Amino acid sequence: MARSRRQRVSCHGRRVSQQSTRSISIAMSQTDYANGQTNNENQKAEESEESEDDELPILPRQFIPDSELSPQYWFLLKVVKYIKFGSPTATLLALCGLSRYDLSLPMCQQALENSEAVDVLINVLEADDHKCKVAALRVLQNMVKIQHFQRLLVMKSGIATVVKLLSEAEPDVRCLAAGTLAHAVNNHRSRMLTRKAGAVPLLVDLLDIQNAPVVVTTDEFNLKAATKQKIQAATAAAKALRSLSYSASARRDMYLAGGIPLLTRLTLSVGGVQREYPQATSSSLTHHRAPSVASTTTGQRPSVNVKSRLTGRRAMAASVCSDSELDFELLTAVNGVIHQCAADEIFRASVKADTLLGQLLRHMRYDCETLQTLCASTIAHFAEDETNRRVLTQLKATETLVWVLKQGEYQLQMASTYTIPRSRPEDEQPLELQVQIDRPTSHVEEKLVEKPQVNISLLKAVSTAVWKLSLSPEARDRFRQLGIVRIFIRHLNQSTEEVLLPIVSSISVIGTDPESLALLRTERAVPRFVWLLSGNHPGLLSAAALTMANLTADVDALELLETIDAARLLWSLLKHPSPVVQAGAASAIAAFSERSKRAGEVARSLVGGLELLVSLLRAPELEVVTAAAAAVARMATEDETLAVLSDHHVVTLLASLVRHKNRDLKLRVAEAIAECCRWPGNPAQLGQGGGVKPLIGYLRSSHLDLRRAAAKALHQVSSDRENCFILHHHGAVMLLLKLVGCGDVEIQSAAAGCLSNIRNFIHNA
Repeated sequence: MARSRRQRVSCHGRRVSQQSTRSISIAMSQTDYANGQTNNENQKAEESEESEDDELPILPRQFIPDSELSPQYWFLLKVVKYIKFGSPTATLLALCGLSRYDLSLPMCQQALENSEAVDVLINVLEADDHKCKVAALRVLQNMVKIQHFQRLLVMKSGIATVVKLLSEAEPDVRCLAAGTLAHAVNNHRSRMLTRKAGAVPLLVDLLDIQNAPVVVTTDEFNLKAATKQKIQAATAAAKALRSLSYSASARRDMYLAGGIPLLTRLTLSVGGVQREYPQATSSSLTHHRAPSVASTTTGQRPSVNVKSRLTGRRAMAASVCSDSELDFELLTAVNGVIHQCAADEIFRASVKADTLLGQLLRHMRYDCETLQTLCASTIAHFAEDETNRRVLTQLKATETLVWVLKQGEYQLQMASTYTIPRSRPEDEQPLELQVQIDRPTSHVEEKLVEKPQVNISLLKAVSTAVWKLSLSPEARDRFRQLGIVRIFIRHLNQSTEEVLLPIVSSISVIGTDPESLALLRTERAVPRFVWLLSGNHPGLLSAAALTMANLTADVDALELLETIDAARLLWSLLKHPSPVVQAGAASAIAAFSERSKRAGEVARSLVGGLELLVSLLRAPELEVVTAAAAAVARMATEDETLAVLSDHHVVTLLASLVRHKNRDLKLRVAEAIAECCRWPGNPAQLGQGGGVKPLIGYLRSSHLDLRRAAAKALHQVSSDRENCFILHHHGAVMLLLKLVGCGDVEIQSAAAGCLSNIRNFIHNA
C-alpha cells in the first residue's frame, strides 16, 4: 500500500517538473501595488532594482563516469529508494542516514541527482507525517546550499511547497522551512516565486517574538524550549527576508505586512556577541564596549570594563563571548534586512530615526566585522537626508565611525608584528640544553605570520557613511578634529575603485582646511591624486579633480602640482563623456586659473583647450555649465587668454545664460561677463544678444555676492553706448543709486562707475 502511494506521488512530482517552465512564465506577472501601478510598470521596477549579479552563474559540475563510481554512490541510490518506497519508519530512518552525508562531494551530488532526490523530498513534505517532514526539511536545507539543487528546487515547483509549511502549527517545521528558503532564494526567479506564494507575510509573523513565555535573555542555557524555538524561527525568517529583500516588490510586501516595526523592535530587544577589544593608547574611543541587552532595555548606562590585549600567543587567541550566539545570529540577520530596506525612502520615513540609528551605532561596537559592515551601510543610507545627518551628529556617529577605522588599523598592526617561532635558536637555549648539543649551532629564522589584509567591505561601508555624513558642516568639523584625513591617506593605496571612491570623495569634502591640505602634501598623497586622474571611473575622476582644486589653496602643494604638470590632465578630462567628470575638471581648472600664474600659459599651449571649455557652456547639465562659467571667469583675467575666448564668441553664449533662474549659475555668469566685457567689442555683442536687461534684475537680489558681481558686470557693459540707453530705459539708475550708498566698497565703486558712463553717454547724445 505504501509502495503504490509512493509511486503515485513520485509520478505527480515528475509531471510538475515537466510543466515547471510554463508555471514560472505565468508567475512572472506582477501584482498591482497599493498606489495602483500597472503590471508592466511593477515588473520593470523590480527588474531594474535587482543587483547586477543577481542571477547565479551556472557553474560547471564534475561528471564521474560509471567506472569510477564508489560504493557510496550505489548506497545513496538505495537510501533514496527506501525514502521513496518504504514505510514511514523506513523513510524516517533513511532520511536520518542521508543527513549524515557530505553533500558537497561530487559523488553524492551525482547520486542525488540521478535518483531524483529533490522530487522525493518534495513529496515527503506533502505527506502528513510530522517526523518525516522535519527530517526531509533538514536534508533539503543542506541540499539547497548547493547551487545546482537550488535550481532544481525551483524547476520542480518546490518553492510553493516549502512556503506552505510556514503556516504549519509545529514551530520546528516553520523554522526549518524558513531556513530552507533563506538558502534557496538567491536569484530573481526564486524570489519572485516565493513572493507570489505569499511567503513574506508568513515570514514577518515569525519575527514577532514578544509573545514568548519568558523574556528574551542573552544566556542561551537559561532559555526555555519554547522561547528558544521562537528565536530560532525568527532568525531563520530574518535570513529568508534578507534574501528576499533584494527585490523591491518583496520590500513593499514587507512594509504592507507590518514588518518594519518588528524589525525595529528586534534591534532594541536582542543582544549580540561581546568580545574584548584591544586597547590603543592613541584613541580614547577604545574605552567603549558593546552594551548588554539589559542596559538596552532598561536604559541604564552600560558598565565600562576593557582589558588590554597582550601581544603574546595566548592574548591573540583569546576571545571572550559573554552573550548568546543565538541572539547574535538573529541580530546579524535583522540588520541585514534593515540594510536592504534602508535604501527605500518609505522605510526611512516610517521608522523613528533617532531610536534605530542609536541602536545601529551601538551594534557597531560589537567585535564582528560583518555586523559592523551592515550597520555602516545602513547609516550611509540614512545619511542621505539632511535631518538624519543632524540626528547622527547628535548621536556622535562621527566618533563611532572613526573608532571602527582605528580599531581595524590597530588589529592589522598587532597581527603584522606578531610572529610564531619555528624553533628556538640554539644560542638562546638554556645552558643545560646547550651542553647536550653535539652538532654545531645554527640560527633558525622565525616564520612570520601571513600579512593580514584589510576588510574591503567594512572599509567601503564605513568610508561611504563618512562621505555621506560629512555633507553636514558640524560632522565635517568633527571629522577633522578626529584626524580622519590621516586615516584615509593610509588607504589611498587600495586598488579597488569602489573602495577608493568614498575615500577620495570624503577627502575632497573634509580636507579643505589648511591643516588637512598640509597633511596631504607632507604625507605624499598629492602624486596619488594626480595618478587617479588617469583612470576611467567617473565618480573617482570627479572626486580626485575636486581634491586637486582644494590643494591649489596650499602654496607648496600648488608648486608640486605645477611641477608634475597636473593641469594638462585636468584639461584632458573636459573631453570625458561623463558630465560629472566634466564639472569636476572645470571646477579644478577654475581653481588653478585663480591661484596659478602659469594657468593661462598652459591653457593656450593646449590646442583646442579653450575652445572646448567654451563649448561646455552649451551643455544641458546645470553643473557642467556652472563650472565652465566659473572657469571662464577665472581664465578671462589674462588679456591673451581673453582674446582667444572672445574669438570663440564666449560673450554670445554667456548672454544666452543670463535668464537662467539658478542662483549659483547667475553668479558665475555675471562674474564671467564682468571679465569678458573688458575686451573691446564684447559689450556690444552682449547687448545684441539680449543679455543686458536680465542683468538689471540681479541688482534686486538679496544675496550680496550676486549684487556685487552684477554691479561689476554692468560697469563693464556700460562702456557701450547702446547698452547705456538700455540701462537708462529699464530703470537701472535708481537701483545703482541705492547701491552707491551700501557698505561694500566694491559695489560702491562699480555702481558709481556705471552711473558715470550712463551720464556721459546720455548727455553727449
